Amino acid sequence: MVIVIGMVLAVGGALVVGGAVAGVFVVAALLVGGAVWLGFFPFLPRDLGGAPDLDRVARRVRVPLDGGDALDGWLLPARERAVVLVLHGYGREHSRAWRYGAFLHAAGFGVFAVDFRSSRGSRRLPTTLGHHEVVDAQAALDWLRAEPSLEGCAVGLLGESLGGSVALLVAAENPEVRAVVVDGAFAHGTLALEDSSQRWARLPRRSARLARLLGRLVTGRDLGEVDVESAVTRLSGRPLFFIHALEDDRLSSANAHRLWRAAGAKDPLWNIPDAGHNEGWRRHPAEYERHVLAFFDRHLLGRDAVLPAGEFTWPEPAAAG
Repeated sequence: MVIVIGMVLAVGGALVVGGAVAGVFVVAALLVGGAVWLGFFPFLPRDLGGAPDLDRVARRVRVPLDGGDALDGWLLPARERAVVLVLHGYGREHSRAWRYGAFLHAAGFGVFAVDFRSSRGSRRLPTTLGHHEVVDAQAALDWLRAEPSLEGCAVGLLGESLGGSVALLVAAENPEVRAVVVDGAFAHGTLALEDSSQRWARLPRRSARLARLLGRLVTGRDLGEVDVESAVTRLSGRPLFFIHALEDDRLSSANAHRLWRAAGAKDPLWNIPDAGHNEGWRRHPAEYERHVLAFFDRHLLGRDAVLPAGEFTWPEPAAAG
């Protein structure tokens, strides 16, 4: 819709102004319209980050949605009695989950990954910071609960960025979710838009108001009203693990701290000082895998695993530098 508006403005400008000025107006309108369009329908690279492509060994499934639609899903079978639903972030698709799925599956956990409808190859929906994505994640969770091969499995969630926020929203509505790991999640839609405007786009924070307006035009939803922080207050009785990279160029550490406090400040919060947005695993794979596996071992399998307590920073800033 927005790119069409931009084209209409461009043509109108060409008719009214004429000459070289019209050309500038055309280019500017197309660039603005195209940039806004890409914000809601971003490119979707296969971002394995050095992890194996597990598409070849995963079972491909279809997850039904209301209205006859469906999600594409990829299931790695469980050897232990536990399965983890992994939710990708903005501008990514299910292959991003394999950096986590590889070590989880090697440890015996079942792993399930899906493409949000905002990240599929055809009939895509615009990214909505949770409105469509929560529906998709809920459908994936419902599919897991009904899958015969996973009967009796404890269920955990792992999400990064947008997927982390969606994981928390879904867990708050589903008490059978035993434990949740989130990496780089946002606490509130408005804070996410303000942070991204300032840190990534290098624009004033107040420009987030325009992003909300454009969001309503393109998606029919108010992206700024997504309130993860309030939902997390309902998770004070369940184990959570928060991870945030301190060199994140999209979301400030205020997001992780607000979520952590909303859950009662009872859970581990790992600050990674030398990593960018969702790049903790690539920067420190051994430590990342050790912590996440210990968390799920304890809370999904009931094992006596050693976990950090409270907020901690690793590596220490001097060592990280």
